[in-house]
Amino acid sequence: MISLFAGILLIAGAVFGFAKYMKGYELDVTMMKTIKPAGMIQAGELITANMLREVSIPTVQHMDNAIVDVDKIIGKRAVTPIGEMEEFLSWKISEDSLYPAKDETYIGFKVDFVGAVNNMIRRGDKVDVYVEYNTPKLLDSAGNEIDLTIRDAGYISGDTVMPEIAKKVYNEKLILGLTVAYVKDQDGKEIIDNTPTTTLGIPLNGSQKDEVNMERYRQGALAQPAFITFIISEEDYAKLAEGQKKGLIKLGLPRTAETIGMIVPHEQTKVLMDTEVEKKAVDSSDLNQETSTNFENTKQGAGQ
Repeated sequence: MISLFAGILLIAGAVFGFAKYMKGYELDVTMMKTIKPAGMIQAGELITANMLREVSIPTVQHMDNAIVDVDKIIGKRAVTPIGEMEEFLSWKISEDSLYPAKDETYIGFKVDFVGAVNNMIRRGDKVDVYVEYNTPKLLDSAGNEIDLTIRDAGYISGDTVMPEIAKKVYNEKLILGLTVAYVKDQDGKEIIDNTPTTTLGIPLNGSQKDEVNMERYRQGALAQPAFITFIISEEDYAKLAEGQKKGLIKLGLPRTAETIGMIVPHEQTKVLMDTEVEKKAVDSSDLNQETSTNFENTKQGAGQ
């Protein structure tokens, strides 16, 4: 009797174990449809239909927060690089925000290879704007800027004591995270990168291509940059205009260690910048009104 009972328990355990194994096997071989990139999608890129492919994967490999509806992916922007072997996790894409808000507008500039951070700036990037002063900014011990014109006039007349120069500032960050709407070549075509498919003639699989793409990150542009367009607010435009008057405007791409080159405004934009700063020097109390008027003129120029 004991032997019979033990045998029954042994058989029951074997059946249970086999059933559990088969359940796991069933999950492993059950396939489902999901969406993956046709090639690596870099951060900031607008996702279009031709950049997607539908593939079948084992259900157990599917990520819970991966998007499988293609309509919820097309038109979004990549927040981080998305490799060819990855699914579209919800946190890796966001709404396309390359349209001016209520208090913003498009402003266009000429740009060259160096000015575009050695041709590494692309549509959708967030860049930092710097000014490299023609004449260093002078600060006193309290951190206040010393106006040499007022200082020298007051010193000569004897009305004031010449402040001591505590620090010279040669460059300064003016704007943090300015949105790049477009980077185009001389023919008006958007700057994009060539996606490598082989190395020395040897075909690559998906994971190998992802690795090569990251190593060659923005090193394979198909054209040279000629124009760059920003989405900019009235306040930031005023900073840019003032900086343009005092020195060279430069761009920085935070995700790289590259230094950057000068951007050159279109002639119409430059005239508006000069006019704004000259008005500010005449009557600083009217700055807000003048900047607003200048900003509206720039909107009209940008739309031409």
